[in-house]
Amino acid sequence: MDDSLRLARVLARYVRFLSPSIVEMVAEDNERHRFEWCGALESCGVDPSLYLWEGSPCAFPGIRRYAGSREIAQYRKVSGSAACPPDALSLDDNDFPKQIWSFVFRNAQFSKFGPEGYRLAHLVDHKEYKNRMGEDLVAASDDLVRVFPGLYTCPSNTAYVPASLLLPTDFNPWVRNLILRRSAELYGNCCNMFPSGLAVPGGQLRGWETGEFEWPECVGSLDHMDAFLRFRRKRMEKLIREAQAPLTSLSGIWRPPAILLSIG
Repeated sequence: MDDSLRLARVLARYVRFLSPSIVEMVAEDNERHRFEWCGALESCGVDPSLYLWEGSPCAFPGIRRYAGSREIAQYRKVSGSAACPPDALSLDDNDFPKQIWSFVFRNAQFSKFGPEGYRLAHLVDHKEYKNRMGEDLVAASDDLVRVFPGLYTCPSNTAYVPASLLLPTDFNPWVRNLILRRSAELYGNCCNMFPSGLAVPGGQLRGWETGEFEWPECVGSLDHMDAFLRFRRKRMEKLIREAQAPLTSLSGIWRPPAILLSIG
């Protein structure tokens, strides 16, 4: 425990969170597009609640990280499948969560360029493999402990941490919980970080309260957020159009007799 606390005190001084106003702007824009994007996701066989729960700050609804060798092959076009992957419009290899960070600081699309010495960390797991949501969050009911791939691109669920401390942090539940509680303090009033019924646990051991640690100021401003929102809207339109294309082509294979179309 003492070693974990010492690690946490070092890490806290360097972990970087986006300004809450940035996360709030994404959540508000999601509400403006809720009807349109939920309908589009449903038309592609994707459950919108996995991405667009009420107050969700998901930056790219329908995008999730690939999982397993088959999906890696699909992402790299080895498999040649044109169908949408399960519960997603498209797969990604960790670029989409960084888009908002890139726009905030560079006013440009992410292109494999990031802050030297830092890595992007996800606070709560977003994939099924070895998912620790049941350990990290408190659930009002057992059925809520499930995979929510929308967490993949939620800026409230990411932070940049020193690359040399990423692995010790990821496998230390005390440190992970501390960073998650800090995120909840920052973003809990400007969005719903998780679907209703899921929450960050409280009641920490003495010495592990977030106020006992030295945290840096949040980073980023709203200067380039309009550009980011325009970019993501165009990207969402493209992803939806591509996901719907196979469905549209299949609709011409068989059509019921015209007399049936007039019934009702």
